[in-house]
Amino acid sequence: MKKTIILTITMIFFLSLSAPSVYAGSKQRHRWQGVAIGLGAAILGHAIVNSERYESSPDRVVVVDRDYYSPRYSNRHHRGKWEIRKTWVEPRCERVWNPGHYNEYNQWVPGRNITIETGQGYWVKKRVWVGCR
Repeated sequence: MKKTIILTITMIFFLSLSAPSVYAGSKQRHRWQGVAIGLGAAILGHAIVNSERYESSPDRVVVVDRDYYSPRYSNRHHRGKWEIRKTWVEPRCERVWNPGHYNEYNQWVPGRNITIETGQGYWVKKRVWVGCR
């Protein structure tokens, strides 16, 4: 798509240079019309070139609550307390390929993905803020 547009613009540019200047008329007669046309073409070309830059939206948008970071809220006291709570951390698992083999009954078992445990699960004590009213 871009190649065809660039090729078309290049061909139009070279065709405009190949036209003789005899048909242009007097140099002084239409100077301001030429300036206006050139300025309009420059503005339109700038808009076309920069339209590609702003089409995609950002992947991630971060919204900052300015009132939270405001100095007027810095000395506020929140009701609540810290508690120690136990949370379970899931065991780490990994999917691996188990190739085809014969089982203990001498039957063929085709290969497949299996999940094996690479790390054990465990309990962790975390300090959590519990708000009160």
